[in-house]
Amino acid sequence: MDLLFNGQYDLLGYFVEIILAELLFLHQCEKRSHFLLTFGCSTFAGAVISLLLGIPWGMNSTLIKFVLLLFVILMSVVVMRISFLGGPQFIISSSIAGVATQHIAYKTRNLLEVLLFHKSDSVRLVEFLIMEVAVIIVVFALVYILFAKNYKSASTDFRSNIISIVIVLTCIGVNRLVADHPLDNYYYETATDIYAIICCFFSLAAQFYIYKWYKEQTDAIIIKNLLAASEKQYEQWKSMEEFTSIKIHDLKHLLDRIERLSGEENISIPNLDSIRKTIDGFKPNVKTGNEVIDILLRNMVVLCLQQDIRFNVVSFTDMLGNFDSMSLYFLIANAIDNAREAVEKVEEKDKRIIDISIKQFGSSVVIHLWNYFDGTVKFKDNLPVSLKAQEGHGYGLKSIKTIVDTFEGAMSTEVDGDCFHLNIILPIHNVKKETKNDETGICP
Repeated sequence: MDLLFNGQYDLLGYFVEIILAELLFLHQCEKRSHFLLTFGCSTFAGAVISLLLGIPWGMNSTLIKFVLLLFVILMSVVVMRISFLGGPQFIISSSIAGVATQHIAYKTRNLLEVLLFHKSDSVRLVEFLIMEVAVIIVVFALVYILFAKNYKSASTDFRSNIISIVIVLTCIGVNRLVADHPLDNYYYETATDIYAIICCFFSLAAQFYIYKWYKEQTDAIIIKNLLAASEKQYEQWKSMEEFTSIKIHDLKHLLDRIERLSGEENISIPNLDSIRKTIDGFKPNVKTGNEVIDILLRNMVVLCLQQDIRFNVVSFTDMLGNFDSMSLYFLIANAIDNAREAVEKVEEKDKRIIDISIKQFGSSVVIHLWNYFDGTVKFKDNLPVSLKAQEGHGYGLKSIKTIVDTFEGAMSTEVDGDCFHLNIILPIHNVKKETKNDETGICP
């Protein structure tokens, strides 16, 4: 590799460039303590070794040169491993991405040299260096924007990494054969340069976009399974509510009979209003226009009572019937479950509250949920994440956002002191009517 230097300094220039390229992908990775000292010393040691390896590099052996290149790549991996806290797979993935980036820059410079100067020996060093630096800056910036900018440890996959390693190392091996056995053919060198650039770009795509697509498909399957589980839960709650409604009706009838008999027999009894209020709290009179959501909200009241959580729900619209019931059920149930998880950790009784309001603004429904929490809210990809470790959890608001996106809506979160706010806007399609229905249910 003769990117910046010739002869003995080839490997030194190569080592420096892949270190810089690898930093593009590790910029968000947590650094180890004394990072500057560790990174500086390890990089300096690698540079010295690369310089010493430049002596056998001068031997006219493609195999030896290829082995030396692999050794330099391995040294760069070691430098990053002892400087950053990322796992081995993430470090290796970042390193091979850096090698692919460096190779793209090298072959781009080589392609420009062939096209502009036809490999002329009369090219001045200053012109060569200017072109070299310009190509590196442009290629590195382009790769950063397309791939490295949002690169995180969650973006790696073992299988795509293996594909990338094979592609990149094959490109390096082929390049050595071409460089050490030139045909002095303009079209031949142009074709091999373009081929190598395409292969390295494909390698980066395999690491990022192909895995991203695979992850999205996996998430979709998981959410589909969660939706199926929500449907089963709804059927159970529907049966339970029918049973509860009968018992509530019987209790109300019994209270009426007690009051009537006490009047007929002139018997003094305690005031039964508090009992009636408690009974009504088990079935708040909330109507959203969607029976599935009404059942969900009424059953959430019972769950919150069991956890000593005050659950307030108010609906100013009956337009939720315009949405797919089970998807909306999953969305709201997930949001309330996240709130219950947070409020459950709050010790102050006055702050054990979950409040949800559903309103209509024009042709959209706005759902606002807020609750208190204790501690700090952790964010990932600009979304708070659940701390539960059970299967199906950890998707939290990410799964909610997926449903919101299917409704072509918008979602935002906000933390105000120890209060968490979730806002969801869902456009109403095929609106049949506009009503303002003020129905409130409050769990004391």
